[in-house]
Amino acid sequence: MDFVGPYDKQAAKQHPPTLLTPLLAGWEFRPNLVLPTGAEGLMALAKVRNWQLTPALRQKLFNNKLAIIVTDRNQLIQYVNTHFEQMSGYSYHEMIGQRPNLLQGVGTSAEVRQRIRQAIAQQQSVDEWLLNYRKDQTEYGCHIRIWPILNHRQELVNFVALEQEVAPDVVSV
Repeated sequence: MDFVGPYDKQAAKQHPPTLLTPLLAGWEFRPNLVLPTGAEGLMALAKVRNWQLTPALRQKLFNNKLAIIVTDRNQLIQYVNTHFEQMSGYSYHEMIGQRPNLLQGVGTSAEVRQRIRQAIAQQQSVDEWLLNYRKDQTEYGCHIRIWPILNHRQELVNFVALEQEVAPDVVSV
């Protein structure tokens, strides 16, 4: 380095150049997003993942009183809303990183579970009725609709499930 005077030499001694390293990780390497709870968490996830939603699905998600579960491509839960917490008894923080099958149990139909798995594997929407279990292990009927969510490059980024509690006897076992 060329220095003009004694002050520059003194400053150089006190503040030696440091090696700047590039970022070693970016968003694409972060396994879990930390999202706020409530509707702002859902909006943040939609923005970060650059969701491409149909107007009808957008209205269902953002103007709805149904339970919402959002998973990543690997079926790990990234978001649940307060309606889900009230319905299931599980808190937002207990569900993040879990799989939705945590809610299933001995009374959950194996055929329905298989149809849901097949639809998800084929990245298709699915509409089913099944028996789920709350945190306290009481059962409840659930009408569930699942949609694959694509980004602007038409890549699968999430799955969104809208759930509505129904009487357990409505669900065929």
